[in-house]
Amino acid sequence: MISASDPILKNEFVQDAMRLACSKMLRRQLGKKFGRLPKWAGERLAVASTGEIEHWSTEILSADSLEGVLGKQAIEH
Repeated sequence: MISASDPILKNEFVQDAMRLACSKMLRRQLGKKFGRLPKWAGERLAVASTGEIEHWSTEILSADSLEGVLGKQAIEH
């Protein structure tokens, strides 16, 4: 088991892989709860930081809408 202080967790590749895995899991959860995700939501998830993903993963538990989790959608031009 890897502890929070393990040097492997400081590796940039490992951090990015973990962020992508968490983003993928959150995407599935959002889709299950709110249906097919609009383009803006997918784009927001694609560029989200680890901190944002962690925050959204708790917001999904009580949110009534996709916007309640991810915030208001960006205005598309």
